[in-house]
Amino acid sequence: MRQGPFAAAGSPASAVVPMGRHLYRKSTQQMRLTSRLVSFVSRRTLWSEGQVYAVVPEQLDILDGVRAAISIAFLLAGAICLDIPDLAFSVVAAFWTSLCDPFGGARSRFRVMAKFAILGAIVFALSSFGAHFGTVAATATLFTLVALCCLGRSYAPAFGPGPAQGSFISAIAVVIGVSTPRPFEGALQLGGCFLLGSTATILISTLIWPNHTNAPGRLLLVTIYSRLRTMLSALIDLDRSPVADSAAWLQYETLTRRAVRIAIERGRQIVARRLLGSKPHGHAVDVASRLLGNLIALGHLRRSGGAFSEDSVTLLRDLDELLREVIDCLDSGAMTSARINEDARSLHRAAEDQNRAFGRCIEGAAIALMSLGGTTSPEQRQDVLSTGLLATIFERPAMPSVVWHQALRVATAVTACHLVEGWLGVTLSYWGTIATLVVMQPALGNTWARVLERATGTLLGGLVAAGLLMNSPGDVAMALAIVPLAAAVIALRTVNYALFTIFLTPMFMLLSDLIRPADDLIFLRAVNESLGALFGVVASILIFPTKDRVAISDTLRTAVSANLSFASSVRRSRHGPHSAEIAKAQADAGVGSSRAEVAAMGLSLGNGAIASSDALNSVLLALRNVCGASAVFETLGDHDPQVDTQRADYYEAMSSVLEMQLRTWTLGDLPMPFPKSGDELDQAVADLALTVQAFIRAYGRGGRGYGGQ
Repeated sequence: MRQGPFAAAGSPASAVVPMGRHLYRKSTQQMRLTSRLVSFVSRRTLWSEGQVYAVVPEQLDILDGVRAAISIAFLLAGAICLDIPDLAFSVVAAFWTSLCDPFGGARSRFRVMAKFAILGAIVFALSSFGAHFGTVAATATLFTLVALCCLGRSYAPAFGPGPAQGSFISAIAVVIGVSTPRPFEGALQLGGCFLLGSTATILISTLIWPNHTNAPGRLLLVTIYSRLRTMLSALIDLDRSPVADSAAWLQYETLTRRAVRIAIERGRQIVARRLLGSKPHGHAVDVASRLLGNLIALGHLRRSGGAFSEDSVTLLRDLDELLREVIDCLDSGAMTSARINEDARSLHRAAEDQNRAFGRCIEGAAIALMSLGGTTSPEQRQDVLSTGLLATIFERPAMPSVVWHQALRVATAVTACHLVEGWLGVTLSYWGTIATLVVMQPALGNTWARVLERATGTLLGGLVAAGLLMNSPGDVAMALAIVPLAAAVIALRTVNYALFTIFLTPMFMLLSDLIRPADDLIFLRAVNESLGALFGVVASILIFPTKDRVAISDTLRTAVSANLSFASSVRRSRHGPHSAEIAKAQADAGVGSSRAEVAAMGLSLGNGAIASSDALNSVLLALRNVCGASAVFETLGDHDPQVDTQRADYYEAMSSVLEMQLRTWTLGDLPMPFPKSGDELDQAVADLALTVQAFIRAYGRGGRGYGGQ
C-alpha cells in the first residue's frame, strides 16, 4: 500500500500518526488564539466576500482601538471636569478621525487624517453658521455641503470593507453641524473643538504611539492560506462524494474560488498600504496566487476527466497537510521552515509518478511552496512624500459620472429626510439624516444590503444601550462606558459593518445623551433609523436609477477582456509557467470574474431582472471556464509557437469585438474561428463568445444575429 511522501524524507516514527492510507504528522505547536479565531471565522464566511457586508476578521486591530480610546478618554475627561459641553464635539471628531485612519506609515496616515481634520472643521463650522439663519438657509447649506463632500468620495470596485473616507465622514459632520445652529463666533468655536479632537488623535496615532505591530501581516497570510486549504479540502470532498452534483460544483467554482481570489487581492492591497510594501509578505501573497492557479487547474481536470485515483487523492491529502504546516509556520511569524521545504520536495518527487496532467499540477504547487523563503530582504518602505504638505492635502479627486449622480442623489435624500423629520418634530432627527447618508450606495442592491446590516447592528446595539441606560447613569458612568465601546468600534471598523454597528449604536446613543439629554432614546433611535432607511431606499429607486444592464456592462467588459487576455498570455508565453506576465494576467482575470459575480449579486439584492437571468449566469460560467482552461494550459499545454501566436491573435480580436458589443448592446459579426481543430481553451473561448451574444440578444437592442455562426 502506497504511503504519502510525508512518511519519507527521514521523518522520525514518533512524528507521524497513521490515518487510513495516509500518514499525518502531529502538529508541534498550537496556533495563537487570534489566528485560530480569524481562520475559523474566515472559512465560514466565504459567501459574504465581495459585498458591502463582507466579513474580514484578519483586519481586527485591537491596538488601533486602544489608541482611539485614549484620545477619546482624554477629551471626555476634559469635557466633564472642565464643564465645557462643546468639548464633546472634540470627542466626536477624535472618533471620526480614527475611522479615517488609512493604515500604513506615519506620513501617509498624517496626510489623510490632516486632510479630513481641515475639511471636517471647515464644513462643521460652515453648516452650523448656515443653520443659524433659519430653515431655508439650513436646508440650502445642508444640500450644498453634503453634495460637495460626496463629490470627494470614490466608488471604485473593492472587496470587503476599508477605512472610512474623509469626505464621507465630513458629510456626516455637515449633518451634525446643521443640527447645531450657532452664530459666527459659536460656529468658529465648534470648528476649533473639532480641530482639537482631530489633532489629539493624529498626534497619538502618528507621533506618540505609531503602529509597529506585525499582527496584521501574520493574520493576513494565515487567512489567505487557510482559504487555500479550505478550497483544497472542498475539492477532495467533492471528488470523493458519490452524490456531488452540478450545484455543489457550482458553489465550489463560484463562492469558494472567488473567496480565495478576493482574499489574495485584498492581501496585495494590505501589503502595499498597511505593511509598507513588505517584500516577504508580498512574496507570500504571490505564492498563494500561484497555488490558486494550480488548484483551479486541478478542479478543471476533475470536472473534465472524472474521479481521481486513490494515489492522486493521497497526494491531495499530502498537499493539504503541507498547507497546514505552512499555516502553523506563518502563525509563528516565519515564512517557511526546513521541514516545509523537505516535505515540499518529497511531494514533488511523489508527483512524478502520477499521470502527466495531475502530476504537473501537484509539482507546481510543491515548487511554489518551496519558494516561500525566496524573499528575505528587509521591508521596502513606501512611506514618502514626493510633494509638499499642502499639495498632498488638497489633491484633486477624479469625478466619474457615478460620483456626480451619487452626490446629487444623496444630497437630495438627506435634505428631504431632514425636512420631513423637522416637519414631524422628531427628536434627535440628525440620527435619521445620518442613516440616510450612510445606507445609500450607487447600486440599489448594495443599498438594501447596507440597510439590512445597519438594521441588524442597530437592533442588537440598541439592546446593549438599553442595558447601559437602564439605571440613568451619570456623566462619569456614561464616559466610562463610551471609552471601551469606542475602542471596540475602531478595532472592528474594517471587519464587518453590522458588527461595527452593534458597538457604534450604544456608543453614539450615550454620547448624544451626554451632549443633549433626551428621554426614550431607544424609541427615538428606532424611529430615526427607520425613516432614514426609508428615504435612502426610495431615493435610490427614484433618483438617477441605474438600469440593470448599465450596472453590469462595465464589469462584464472588464471581465471578458481580462480573461481573454489571460488566455492570450498563456498562448504567447515562452518563459514557462508562473512568469510575471502570466501571474498578473491570471490575477486580473480572477479579479474581473469576481467583480462581475459581485455585481450580479448586488443586482439580485435589488431584484434586478438581469441578475437572475440564465443568460447572465451562462456568461459568468463561461468566464470561469476560460480562466480554468487557461490555468490548465499554463501548466500542461504543449506550445507550438506558430499555432499559439495565431490563436492568441484570435483571442485578442475576439476580446475587442465582444467588448464593443457589450458597450453598444448590439450584435455583430464575430472573428472567423481558427481553422484547425481546437483544444479545450479554444472551445472555452468560443463558448464565452456565444454566451455573451446570447446575453446581448436577451437584453440589448438586437442586431444581425450570430455573425458567421
